[in-house]
Amino acid sequence: MISKNLYKDKKAVTFVFVLLLSVFGIQSSYADYYPTGIQENVSEQILIDNGWTLFYQETYAVPISALASEIKPSGQYVIITGKAVDTSTLLVLAAAPTSDVFTETEINTPQLINGTYWYYTPNWSIGFAPTDEIFQIQADIVDLESPLRLSWHLYGDGGWRLGTVQFLNLSDEYLKQVWTWNGSGPTEEEIAAEAARVASVRAAQSAADAEYALKMAPKTDLGQCYLGSDKVADPTGEIRGMLDSIDAKYGNLIK
Repeated sequence: MISKNLYKDKKAVTFVFVLLLSVFGIQSSYADYYPTGIQENVSEQILIDNGWTLFYQETYAVPISALASEIKPSGQYVIITGKAVDTSTLLVLAAAPTSDVFTETEINTPQLINGTYWYYTPNWSIGFAPTDEIFQIQADIVDLESPLRLSWHLYGDGGWRLGTVQFLNLSDEYLKQVWTWNGSGPTEEEIAAEAARVASVRAAQSAADAEYALKMAPKTDLGQCYLGSDKVADPTGEIRGMLDSIDAKYGNLIK
C-alpha cells in the first residue's frame, strides 16, 4: 500500500508541474481564432474573445455597392458571416486574408483560399462555397440545401443567401456581418521559444516522476534506494530544492 506521505509526495509533484506551467506561461494553443474552411454555428463571443472586431453589419435588405467598398476592412484578415436578428450565433462563416477575398474573380470561377472557395465579382456578387461549383445569377444558386454557402448581391439588391436560408433580398430578419483582425498570432521565433520552454518543463516533470518511482520501490539489502533517489533523478539537487521551496510555501494548499 502506498503510504500517506508518498501519496502527498505525488500530489506535490503534480502541483509543482502545474505551477511550472503557470510560471513559464506554457499553453497548448494561442487564443487567436483563424479557422480553416467553412464553419457553422459559431458564437460571436468567440470572435470577440480572440481579437476580431465587427467592421460591418446591416440587414440583408440593405444593398451593398457594386465595388463592395463599404464591406472591405483595412485589417489583415476578414470573416464574412451572418446571423438571425437578436441572436448571437453566426450561422455560417469563413475567414481569409482580406486582400485575397477582395481580389476580383470572373463569374463562376471562385479561388481556393484557406480551405474555402471565395468569389468577388464587382457588379455581381460576393461570397463563398465549399466547392468550386457555383452559379452566379447574380448571386450563387447552387445547392440550396447546403448550409455551407453564403452569397450577397453587388448590384442593388440586398441578400441573397445565408446557409440554408435564401431569398433574403428584402429581409430584415437576418444580418450580414464582416469582421476584421490584424493577425496578432505568434511568430515563428515565438513558437520556437514556446516549444523550448515546454521541453524544459517536461524534462523537469520527467525527473520528478523518476524520483517518485524510486521512492515507491521497496528498499533492498543493497540499499538506501529511497535516500539515494534524489541523486539519481536530480544530480544537481535543483529540482529537490524547488520542490522543498514550493512545498514550504504552498504545502498547505495540497489536500
